[in-house]
Formats: sequence, structure tokens, C-alpha cells
Amino acid sequence: MTSRFLSGLLAAALLLLSGCKDPSATAGSTSGAALYAFDSTTSTVLVWTDLGTLYTTPTAATPTKTLTSSAFTKVTNMAWGGVCLDSSSGILYLVSADGNIVRVKNLRSQSGAVTSTDVVSFQLASSTPFLSNSTFGQAAIDSSTNTLYITEANTSSTRIWVVPNASSQLQDASVALQALQVTGDSGGTGVAAGGGVAYAFFKDGNGVGIDLLGGPRLRQGNASSFSSSNTIVGSLTTLGIYGSLALDTGNSYLYVARHNTDAVSTLAPVLAFKTGQFGATYNQAPSQSLGSSTEQADLRVLAHAGVKDWLVGLSGGGTTSSSVTPTGYAKIHLWKSPLSGTAAVVVTTTSGSVLKGLAVDGNAS
Repeated sequence: MTSRFLSGLLAAALLLLSGCKDPSATAGSTSGAALYAFDSTTSTVLVWTDLGTLYTTPTAATPTKTLTSSAFTKVTNMAWGGVCLDSSSGILYLVSADGNIVRVKNLRSQSGAVTSTDVVSFQLASSTPFLSNSTFGQAAIDSSTNTLYITEANTSSTRIWVVPNASSQLQDASVALQALQVTGDSGGTGVAAGGGVAYAFFKDGNGVGIDLLGGPRLRQGNASSFSSSNTIVGSLTTLGIYGSLALDTGNSYLYVARHNTDAVSTLAPVLAFKTGQFGATYNQAPSQSLGSSTEQADLRVLAHAGVKDWLVGLSGGGTTSSSVTPTGYAKIHLWKSPLSGTAAVVVTTTSGSVLKGLAVDGNAS
């Protein structure tokens, strides 16, 4: 345990000396990326087919096109982070806060009313049953295994639903629970996946290691389990609340959002951990941090283009009081080559829009 502690201190010192910038990070291509967001006000998918153009002219935020379907009303109560995209197959998944799922195939060729044969709706099996008074949250799709992950949490318990064969689930199917969880964890609101590896954020849980480190933590595992040794937890992490995740498969980074308002923090709201940091030591600082502590003080959702170097964030109301319902905003944050230290460009969509989920297609063209 002593070596873990010393390694953590050394890593933190090196990061401070380097100004929290990672000189080894290599920015990938940013061309050929598109943005998809779900508007709960109209039950419509908003599409910007060229993210580079939106970044250059953020004031002209009118979507390139919109997608509509009667099936979209099943996910009007969108989960926070309930939009994810399999860019390898061109499939969009929409997940509601109450466990409904809509899948759209042949995504890039759709415009206006989605072809009815390309839309399927199914649901998580409530007969399991669901956790008492729970809410479903962020969703992630691992294109390499065709596995969909969806977080579920209430005030004291949490788990991740693992949905195998996501692209072939039938209309009106009821998906039985295949749970990914760690006893004692709570507040699971973030999940990301790729290459057969799953990542998750939990607000709290049992003490970890000899020092019984507590508080927010990140876990790395697969569809079956999390490895206890592959946990990042402790004061050096600066993790906060809600913890939406985004996976950069091109540079092997895991981004984590912190809702500074509810976390009562003035630190940079986006943390970037190298995926290789898991297993090295429990208590360690992020490799890099980014974002404005004021402009992005209310981040609720993150998404990454995968092999393309775009990070996208979504503002959202939050509250530590269960008596107040969190609200979605229409404010999107775009980072181009985020590890280079560039500031985000802010895009405000149509007034009245309620956005709680978005996804980036890194293979749009």
C-alpha cells in the first residue's frame, strides 16, 4: 500500500509541475464528425452533420436536419446521458429515465420521418423489479461486442444493466436484468464502454484498500464484473457529482464531468484519466483537467467521437435535494482536440429545447 501511496504523490507532483497538460497526448483527426441530440420538448432528434462547421459558426445553431418518429415519444422522459451511438454500424440508441429504449438503424441516411422499418422500441424488464424509486441514467454502447450499458440508481443503491445483442433486440422485447455492480456502491450515473472494457462512475461506496478510501470512484471492468484493483478513488482524483463519462478510444483517455455547482467546486469541471491509470494506484490525480469552472459549472453530460478528437458537453440543472426535479438546458459545449488545451465553444440551440442526451458520430463521412 505504501508504494501505491508514493506513486500517487509522485504522479500528482509531476502533473502540477507540467501545468496539468499531457505532453504525450496526440490529437486525432476532427474531420467527418456529426452531432446528434434529443430534444424532449418536441421528441425530436436534432442533427448537425458537420461538427466542424458548427464549431466555426456556433451562432448559426440551427440543426442540419431533424429526425422524427412516433416511437420517440416513448423516450420523451430522456435519461441524463441517455443517447449513445454505434458509429461502426450507424445505429442510434435513445434511453428514457424509466427504462424504455428506442433504436434507429441506417442513421446517416435518415432525414425527417425515420423509415418505420429502421425503428425498434423495447424496454428493460420491470418484472426484475427495478430498484425502488430509481432513475435510469447514462447509456453507452460497445460496438466491438454489440453490448449496451445503462445505469440505474436510487438514493442508496445502484447497478448497470447490461444488454447483449443490442442491435438485434426485437420490437417490444423485455430485456431481463444482467447486472454489473459492486456491493456497497451508490450513485452510479456514468458509464462508458469500448473494446470489451466497461468504465463506470459511482458517487460513493465501501472503503477501498488498506486506507479504506471513500467517496466518488471510477471503476474499470467488463460486461461481467469490475476488478477491485482497477479502481480510482481518493482525494487526489477531484471527482465530484453526477460523473458523466466519455471514452476517447483514439488517445485512450476517459473523460469525467463534475457538476461544479452541486459539487460546490471551483476546479476545472472535466477530468481526463488515461485508461492505463487503472490498476496503478487507487488515489491518483487525473492526467489532465480542462474546461472553465464558471462557463461549464453545470455539466451533466459528456460524449466523445471515439476515434475523432471531439469532446461534447451538455449543461443541465442539478440538485442535491430530491424534492427538486433537475432540468435540461439547450446549451452545448464543443471541445476540438480537447487535450491541446483549447477552450470550448458554446452553442445554444432553439429556445425552449430540453436536451438531456447527445452523441457524436466519428464516422459520419
